[in-house]
Amino acid sequence: MNSRGKGAAAPAITIVAAITLAACGGKATPPPPPPKPVVVKKKPPPPPPVCVPASMPAMVSMATSDGSGAQFCVGDGGEAQRCFSVDLESKKYAELDASPIAQTAGLEPGSARLLVSPTEVKVCTGEGDDTCKSLKPKVPKNAERPIDAAVSANGAFAVLMLGDAEAGKGVAEIWDVAKAKKSATIKYAKGDNKCGTAQMLGDVIYISASVCAGPAAKGALYSLKGKKLADVGGKDFGTYGSSGVQITATQWAFLEEGAAVIALQDVTTGKVDKTIDLLALWNPTADGSEGEAPRGGGNPGESALIRGGDGTLLVIAGSPAAGSIGVVDLASGDTTVIAALACEAADVPGAGGGGDGSGQGGGDQSGSGGAGGEELK
Repeated sequence: MNSRGKGAAAPAITIVAAITLAACGGKATPPPPPPKPVVVKKKPPPPPPVCVPASMPAMVSMATSDGSGAQFCVGDGGEAQRCFSVDLESKKYAELDASPIAQTAGLEPGSARLLVSPTEVKVCTGEGDDTCKSLKPKVPKNAERPIDAAVSANGAFAVLMLGDAEAGKGVAEIWDVAKAKKSATIKYAKGDNKCGTAQMLGDVIYISASVCAGPAAKGALYSLKGKKLADVGGKDFGTYGSSGVQITATQWAFLEEGAAVIALQDVTTGKVDKTIDLLALWNPTADGSEGEAPRGGGNPGESALIRGGDGTLLVIAGSPAAGSIGVVDLASGDTTVIAALACEAADVPGAGGGGDGSGQGGGDQSGSGGAGGEELK
């Protein structure tokens, strides 16, 4: 047999082997399945950081703190405002759905509340009408505006702001509530500072008198007998829109109207114990070197001052640094700044979170013990 013949016989043997394997029940091994595609799950992008409206004005109200965080609202003076919380350690901002409850100016919340009308002030120390004492000062027959008033935390004394303030004839009447009788009168107007608001700091009366038509005011402390004790913060210290914040039994803190300085003052003696410069809040990169730009400050009456953790105060800035927070160490005077992110115009909605937009800076926060009260119907 030649070589060509041997080559032709090989395919036949292969076919026979395949037929024999099939006849014995064997099966061909299928090919392996294709590998499953690897799906890489992408993490969603983090939410954008919370921003604070950079409105002009940017009125801070309803401010409070539990020591670890701060809450507050910022508005433009109208109905629209947005409210925020800030973690003081992580420095992260979050937006609130409703307005917080403002921190009280005093260390202990007072039990007294006011009901006011154009002709009468009621001082109530409980819920029922039987806990209310009516004070009826002399007012013009055509009086239409509810009387501005302030009351001590225990309800023992009230201060009623009366007279024609814009004409420089405004007076603050001190009333003994239990006797329902006026005990002293303060003529607080001085020069252009005619329109006064009052706050009671224990048994001391704080009156901030503004220029009526502009954001500038000077403050003074008075005894229950109507005697002037001292200027608040010193002679050149502006007090527009600012209320006192209690630190100890007799020491209170006052924020200068442009939030450039804090004054710590003993209200019983009138002595200014310490002043703290807030340069860092408005100029975060400043280090006190000579040749720097002049010290900045905020728009008058927009910022708020509250107590923070032990030994600290918090200053929540209005414009032009709306929502930024200065954490002030009272012992050292150092200020740590938590800078807020300002919203772009497109990020600011037409209306914001809770609250009614009322109030002027830190001085008119509810529960502050300042002038005003619930209107009598």
